[in-house]
Amino acid sequence: MNIAPRCLVVAVETRMELDAALDETVDLLKPTAMAEQVGISVTRLAPNRYEACVNSNIPPGVTIEMWENELR
Repeated sequence: MNIAPRCLVVAVETRMELDAALDETVDLLKPTAMAEQVGISVTRLAPNRYEACVNSNIPPGVTIEMWENELR
């Protein structure tokens, strides 16, 4: 049985890696978000550490960025 991820942590070494890593992570979460008709939140936890989650408080088709639980 395949279980789709609901939340993934992204850790990168350099800023140059960040955009591609976040894009890939959001792409992995999209099937779950679409199936549940919800959006995705991306939260900056630390300078090189982010968490991307399927989020029922975000409208379908929307990805928002947050900084330690504050909207940006």
